[in-house]
Amino acid sequence: MSWKCHTCGVEHSETPTCFGFEAPWRSIVPEAEVSARVELTPDLCVVDGSVYFIRGHIEIPIIGKSEPLAFSVWSSLSERSFEHMGERWDSPDRAADPPYFGWLCTSITVYPTSTNLKLSVQSSAPGRTPIFTVEPTDHQLAIDQRNGISIDQWHAFVHELMHQTEGSEEARDAQRGLKKWKKLFGRVFGA
Repeated sequence: MSWKCHTCGVEHSETPTCFGFEAPWRSIVPEAEVSARVELTPDLCVVDGSVYFIRGHIEIPIIGKSEPLAFSVWSSLSERSFEHMGERWDSPDRAADPPYFGWLCTSITVYPTSTNLKLSVQSSAPGRTPIFTVEPTDHQLAIDQRNGISIDQWHAFVHELMHQTEGSEEARDAQRGLKKWKKLFGRVFGA
């Protein structure tokens, strides 16, 4: 399956196994206030100095392949967990740290209602992305993370994710998920 990246414009010949999503700040901070209220790196996001997010991967095994499908998504963390993770960020043994608790703050459009699922956030070795494990529930994302997906399902996900556009129903569903997230956690943001 060949595909053209929407970001870099380059055509690729291999089917993608990782999809990234934007940090959740857009759902809580107006664009005009970003520079004053949001601290953002490729891996960390802090809003108003009091709301903390970390980027990690939810990995879905693809049955018959050694490489999983990864969703590069965002989790909230408590201030204490965020500070502890920051203190241990460059520690060579940080992967042995106990997992942190988080809430999924990304709407994964191929998994409706994925926002606000409980996560276990496990640090990885320095330079590696943390791994998120969805709490075992009957949500399809949790089931697929436990049991894996077929190659056909992986291709169907890739097709759906690669063909989403700003005005698509999937994009609107993702935005509704972010609005629901903001409503649930609005007291933190003064909403």
